[in-house]
Amino acid sequence: MTDLDLLSRVSAKLVKPNWAERIVSPAYDMLRASERDKLMQEDPFVFLHVTSSHTSKTGKDRTKLNKKALERLLDAGVYSENQDPSLYLYRLFYEGHEQIAIVGDISIQAFDDGRIVPHERTREFRATDLANHLEEIEIHSSPVALAYENDENIKSLVTQSIELDPILDFCREDNLEQCIWRVPDEITRELTSLFQDKETFIVDGHHRMSASHMVWERNGRGDRFNKILGALFSTDDLKIESFHRHVADLNNLTADGLTTRIAEMDFLISPVVPSESHEPDTAGQFSMFLEGNWYKLTPQRVHPSELDAVILQKRILSPILGVDEEGSSGRLQYLPGSVTTSYLENMTQQEGGVAFALYPVSMEQLQAVINRKKTLPPKSTYFEPKVRSGIFVIER
Repeated sequence: MTDLDLLSRVSAKLVKPNWAERIVSPAYDMLRASERDKLMQEDPFVFLHVTSSHTSKTGKDRTKLNKKALERLLDAGVYSENQDPSLYLYRLFYEGHEQIAIVGDISIQAFDDGRIVPHERTREFRATDLANHLEEIEIHSSPVALAYENDENIKSLVTQSIELDPILDFCREDNLEQCIWRVPDEITRELTSLFQDKETFIVDGHHRMSASHMVWERNGRGDRFNKILGALFSTDDLKIESFHRHVADLNNLTADGLTTRIAEMDFLISPVVPSESHEPDTAGQFSMFLEGNWYKLTPQRVHPSELDAVILQKRILSPILGVDEEGSSGRLQYLPGSVTTSYLENMTQQEGGVAFALYPVSMEQLQAVINRKKTLPPKSTYFEPKVRSGIFVIER
């Protein structure tokens, strides 16, 4: 294996089977800040203590707490010793949907030379903050999810590997079933060879990839930081959800003033009657919750190549609500499409502001963006179920 190979074996500590259900964190994006804080207060061993922190902490103070939490887990013996370099299979099963990833080290050089393609823009302040965190904590524990075009040879090798007994099999209260297999050596050699010249795209973890690339560059592109933990999925396995938006205030507008401005941007605004679903009916339509009422927003003129997240950002969030796509003002919050419109409604009633529900991007739309070498605004796609943090700990 060379640094140019996309996929290689990884030497990792694995969470021990009797600890897995307790340690492995729910998806960060599925939890509000208050929910994360509550979970961390209730359990000193949940891995959120390593990847997150109480909302009052930022920067170096947060990373210090993360390092102490990691030391606490290692001292308690919840992880194995470093295993021999291997590839792993990671199966996620949720509400009838199954997807299986090949887990290993991914070359940062492959991102640098375009074999790993992003489809979303990153927020610079977030990538820089994460780079500082990764450089200080010196581990990878959250796989970047990547996708590759369906390949029958790879599928056959994966099928052979999962006929063996898994080394981990557990389920938290979120009902996500998770299994891990160690890939046999012979199959590992075949898989790494099949991936050698493959192009992939980032499914989840754009900021982690950008941050890891930043750390690699800071350190002279040396060997120490030239890999990132990755999970490779076939596009046939993936399920795309949208990311919804909540804006904390109306940018000094009244509710009537906001709807007037939206109408002036050439949207048809239709109140939702009680018998109607609050979800958008189709691509090119948004649902808006404002002052106790749901509305459907339909732009009257749309270019065929414009995706919903772009339309919302360019026509409403930026010019009317004064929110840039980086969310640098702190007024914009992204929520995964797996949360219900009732959740959006309750959140907006409690915290104020306005919420927008989006229709999911299709795989065909996403691949068209990737093929054109274009990118979408941050948090345009949400892939469910998400890979979890804390199964693997890789020292860098």
